[in-house]
Amino acid sequence: MKWLALALALLLAACSPAPSPLNQYPQRLANVFDVKAPAVSLPLLANGGGRQWALTVPEVTVNVKQAYALRHCNLLGLISERNAPLGKTAPPSQRFLYEVKLLAALKACQPQDESLQQLVQQLVSEKSASLPLVAWRLVSDDEAFRANWRHDRAPLKAFAGIQNAQTLFSDISALLKGDDEKRQARLEDELGDFENSRILARLNQQLSDGIHSLNAVTTLIKRQGPKLVCIHGHPGSQAKRVRDFFFSYYGKQVQPYLGQLVATDRALKGSLWPLIAHLPHPKDPNIAFLASQQPDSLSGQFMAALHRHTHAWQQLLGRCGLAPGP
Repeated sequence: MKWLALALALLLAACSPAPSPLNQYPQRLANVFDVKAPAVSLPLLANGGGRQWALTVPEVTVNVKQAYALRHCNLLGLISERNAPLGKTAPPSQRFLYEVKLLAALKACQPQDESLQQLVQQLVSEKSASLPLVAWRLVSDDEAFRANWRHDRAPLKAFAGIQNAQTLFSDISALLKGDDEKRQARLEDELGDFENSRILARLNQQLSDGIHSLNAVTTLIKRQGPKLVCIHGHPGSQAKRVRDFFFSYYGKQVQPYLGQLVATDRALKGSLWPLIAHLPHPKDPNIAFLASQQPDSLSGQFMAALHRHTHAWQQLLGRCGLAPGP
């Protein structure tokens, strides 16, 4: 049994995603400089979504007489579905799909009766105006999105879930423009995958942690770099260890991970923010902070920290022959 337990533990360890190499970065470089490691605080991001991002969706209703008149356009069943108990308590995703389907049916309705024509036109206008609000409720309050607006420090699982998330954002954008049975049919599965991967939540927390770790190492490099001994323009023993650290740890572990973070961030925010930017949403700065790539956003702050960090290494490696040569 002990052997079985050991084998299971090893298997689980092998399947578990590796922690970010940024976590050990300040300590490892401090060891090379032979100084005390800087204290790095990694706060959890504030949660978004839910009630704090809620907007009211106006109810568009028809009376019994109007609903009966719309039977000629096969709308009576759809209207009854919305008024049923399950329809009134439907989650944001189902409400969105219902509104997309109803709006498409209304647009296809071409009654001969003039008064009915006016009713249909009025409903099309009202439903078209409210659909973006329904979509915002999906993006802000659906369980799949709320799972991604919460902080999550679990390691990114090989950055899995990027393509699915991009397709999800694209499908929501497309359904706002018109009915599409294929996109409707796969939306719930995409939301399930998005909730399970928590790719956006984990990415954002890694970006936040990365900012603090990079800033700590940048400060360490700027403080200790000028103290490295150079002998006749050549690096001393400690300077050589710093150079070796740069190529062995930074170059092989930290830099590839930073590249993955940047690529994942561009892919997700590059498809998410255009969707959100075209939806009505509250004037909450945390929305753009978590979802956009603006300079003052989380992504923008990470890129600024990365730029400062890269510049610090360039300055250090430019001293006394530390840079790689021909």
